[in-house]
Amino acid sequence: MSKRIASYWRDKRVLITGASSGLGWALTEALAQFEVHFGLLSRRAAPMQQLADELSKSGSQFWIRSCDVRDREQVQSAVKAFHREAGGLDVVWVNSGVSLDSGFSTWRWANFDAMIETNINGAVHTTQAALELMAPQGSGVVVGVGSAAAMRGLPGRGVYSLTKAALEYFLLSKAVELPQIQFTIIHPGFVDTPINRGNPSRFWVQTPERAAHIMLKAVARKKKLIVFPGRMALLFSLMRHLPIPAYQWVARRTMNLSRPTRPGV
Repeated sequence: MSKRIASYWRDKRVLITGASSGLGWALTEALAQFEVHFGLLSRRAAPMQQLADELSKSGSQFWIRSCDVRDREQVQSAVKAFHREAGGLDVVWVNSGVSLDSGFSTWRWANFDAMIETNINGAVHTTQAALELMAPQGSGVVVGVGSAAAMRGLPGRGVYSLTKAALEYFLLSKAVELPQIQFTIIHPGFVDTPINRGNPSRFWVQTPERAAHIMLKAVARKKKLIVFPGRMALLFSLMRHLPIPAYQWVARRTMNLSRPTRPGV
């Protein structure tokens, strides 16, 4: 990475939710070279400890806590505890998420509840807890990891699309209210992580390592919103701007591309 990017990340106090696998894991690996003070949150403590052990010689510090982002009190307690431990909070990665089937013919209220509670409630819990510490200090960075599924209401994945669009709109509103805070919204396309490995129709798939590099660079360059890879960004823009009848025509003919996936954390 460039000196500019390295300088941005060096010695930062960084809290990451969903750090036990997928993009959270990849981000931790990519950031560890910059002697970061990490706060790693996930429901599963053992994988996070394994990751910390693997990176023990990186020069970074690791603070780990089992935390369910759906539980507001757990999140508030964890964020405050890391703030005390690290002596501050510079960056929060709002990363936890699940993707489950929400098609009409296979509808399950349990899937709906899991996505709303994790992807929306969990994201709001994390963001609000971080902002309560960042706003008084007049600085900080909030990174929301969304999904290219936010481009439109995708068939079979309507609730997942809803939650990721909601994250974008929520953070955009906070960015207006709190101009002293940096907000970066990231909508990845398919990344080879557990959240989408059950989808046989993936395309333009990125490795977690490549995705982490792109995301770290975008935040260091203070981007407001980024969709990647580039081809997905073009598709995202096209889908958002298509008239509704045209979008529905395209969506009906490409429904298999949004085939629901198994859950990820």
